[in-house]
Amino acid sequence: MNEKRDYAARHCPQVPVYIRYGRRPFLGACARDLSVSGMFLSVQSLTLPTGTLIELELSCLGRDWLIPAVVVGGDNTGIGVMFREPQAELFRGLMQATDMLPPVTAAAAAAADYRP
Repeated sequence: MNEKRDYAARHCPQVPVYIRYGRRPFLGACARDLSVSGMFLSVQSLTLPTGTLIELELSCLGRDWLIPAVVVGGDNTGIGVMFREPQAELFRGLMQATDMLPPVTAAAAAAADYRP
């Protein structure tokens, strides 16, 4: 299988995802680096070969999603997956949901890192 390069706009939500392999919940992961056509899933101790068909199960935006996908790569921090069909509604919804959050200022970030 040829690896598809995704040059679409990307968004970095932190959404919990279950990777379903063989029709059962297999492993919990965290979605990162989302685009309309795929995402990177942060997960440790998971080795799935490129080309493996999986399903992604997640709950967000007031509904449950079951998204067919294929593994397109990975490293020791997680796996990259390409959706078998574009997920524009999911991408737009997460973009709008996080756009409603106030921007993080340098002072707020410094305060969050403060540990007495």
